[in-house]
Amino acid sequence: METNKKGAAVAKAAAKSDVKSTSFWKLFKAALKGTLISMVFTVAVTLLFALVIKETGMKDNAIGIINQVVKIGGILLATFFAVKGLQEKQWLAGGMAGILFILISYLIFSLIEGMFGNVAVLFSNLLMGLVVGLVFAIIIANFFGKRAGAKSRLGRPRRMGMSTK
Repeated sequence: METNKKGAAVAKAAAKSDVKSTSFWKLFKAALKGTLISMVFTVAVTLLFALVIKETGMKDNAIGIINQVVKIGGILLATFFAVKGLQEKQWLAGGMAGILFILISYLIFSLIEGMFGNVAVLFSNLLMGLVVGLVFAIIIANFFGKRAGAKSRLGRPRRMGMSTK
């Protein structure tokens, strides 16, 4: 067995790759947790909305709009709960939470309906879930994250632009 510097460097590189894979699974578990918590909200709101439609006879054009609002609200909740304890790579967890939310909701509502929906709509919804999850995770990380409101040595808030030094 070789114990030279080259061998030690290879061992360190292998150890670092294990850390990255663990980090991915941590982010995936956070995204899945956020998605499942959000699913409870989404199913409850959908059932309540179905009851309102049954009692009031709402028009068809309003149903599509409210479905999109509920879907985006579910993605926002999934992203919030996914990002809620993470210190880094919140954007990745948010994107994964948005995609997982769309996939799981597609499966659940397809099972309820008894048939799978349009695949083209699924892909557009996946893109929407990714974008909304990413953007909302970035917003959460910047406003509520560890670095939010960081101060300079002088006690004043830092500027985000270029310095004039």
